[in-house]
Amino acid sequence: MDQKELAALHAEAEAELKKIPGVVGVGYGLKEVGGKTTDQIAFRVYVKEKRKPEDLNPADVIPKEYKGIPTDVVLVIQPKPLHCEDLDQHSPLIGGISISNFKTNASNQIGSGTLGCFATLNGVSGPENVVLLSNNHVLASNGAVNGDTIYQPRFIDNAGTINIDAAQERRNPIGKIHNIGQQGPYSYAYPSETAQDYFLDCAIAKLDICISSWCNTNCGVSYKNEIRGLNIGGNSKLEDIARVAQSDLGGSDYVVHKVGRRTSKTTGKIIDTAAIDPSGGRALYIEATQPNCNGEMKFSDEGDSGSAIVNAQNKVVGLLYAGDSANPARTLACHIHPVMAYLSITPITTANPPVGPAGQTLHDVEGVFTGINHTTEVRERFLNTRKGAEIYQQILDHRQEVVALVNHRRPVTVAWHRSKGPAFLAHFVNNARDPMHLVPLEVEGITRDQMIRRMAEILMQHGSIALQQVIQRYFDEVMGFINSFDNLHEFVKQFEEAPDSYGVSGRVPPVDAEETVDVK
Repeated sequence: MDQKELAALHAEAEAELKKIPGVVGVGYGLKEVGGKTTDQIAFRVYVKEKRKPEDLNPADVIPKEYKGIPTDVVLVIQPKPLHCEDLDQHSPLIGGISISNFKTNASNQIGSGTLGCFATLNGVSGPENVVLLSNNHVLASNGAVNGDTIYQPRFIDNAGTINIDAAQERRNPIGKIHNIGQQGPYSYAYPSETAQDYFLDCAIAKLDICISSWCNTNCGVSYKNEIRGLNIGGNSKLEDIARVAQSDLGGSDYVVHKVGRRTSKTTGKIIDTAAIDPSGGRALYIEATQPNCNGEMKFSDEGDSGSAIVNAQNKVVGLLYAGDSANPARTLACHIHPVMAYLSITPITTANPPVGPAGQTLHDVEGVFTGINHTTEVRERFLNTRKGAEIYQQILDHRQEVVALVNHRRPVTVAWHRSKGPAFLAHFVNNARDPMHLVPLEVEGITRDQMIRRMAEILMQHGSIALQQVIQRYFDEVMGFINSFDNLHEFVKQFEEAPDSYGVSGRVPPVDAEETVDVK
């Protein structure tokens, strides 16, 4: 039986079985025996209360099968909202990290959840059309509305007690709510199938995209198509979108993963493609197949709301919105296609790549080495050396974070200007364009090595852990050659003449622990 026939039979079974008093809806998935799923396909008949057959009128007893497919009587799933905080701030932004609107409830608690993935509005590429996708109950929690700011918060671990850092200067704004979405059923029809009600808990926020060059003051956030720690066969990118249809079940398990703030990466299987939410809308029903990072057999926990559900081929299939209050191993998720239709979005994936400054195709930030693009020969020589290619990749990986810190973190901005960073940068870029323009060793009493040391110190205080590690690794090496040339041709020549064993073992003076509270 093909998908079109299965969908039609499913709709017919639901229409007929809902005539029986107490039947709320009918799903299509795996039969359960003694609370455990089996490999047998069944129509899962959802009821609010289970009653013994002898207590019912014969006409009200649910049949053992419908047109050859077994039935399974199950209770309507009572969703348990998933709310809590993330621990880290990330730059560039990726999926699977914490977000919050910093609104408080009556108990003065701040709600937050997980950034699922990124998308383009109406499928149109460009920085002005990039949004993040999460749940309505995450973005619009505690009364937030369209236009309110969404943040990527930082949390403080005080001897095991996690508290959100509510200081205004450390909230890290990343965008504004564009469409608060909804929580409830939404009628949607897949091609060649009749429309059905699907449960949606979804919303989007438009990112404040970085569209400026190094020193402009309106530089915003950056992002990339990646889910934190997803790592399916070594790949953490989203490749495409896909539907979990009735015809996908049967035979081997339909394996899915999610990465959320609370429990990071978890693995499970789809046990129902049309589980019935109390609202009557259809949802994906997922059961954990492996313990999570806490050793618990849970697919999700508080804080994971908004996570993207990804199949074994790195394709987005759903959006996690709740756990099952009666069974901690199980989770509910919205189907991705109704979410896309309702919000008029297309997830950013390899199949739908971003175009513009904030995505992988960013090309307008003219840093020290991106300026080398003006002199093809020098750039190619630099990249053809082992050390040059290594350093260039580190710059590509971290330049967006540095740009954001220089433009939005006041201590970094002050250090950048006081150490004559803009002037030195201009000389490097001009030298890349014109080898006759020499790079001075000193600008207004500040030497190159003084500038490098000061920026290393301030970035160690305010940068991410990954950026700190790169600075620690390369600091001594950079200090060793920063004053040894006055044009980039000489600089590249040093790398061409260096042996492959050219050492890397630098250390930056330790940072006072009290100065590290503003970790980016």
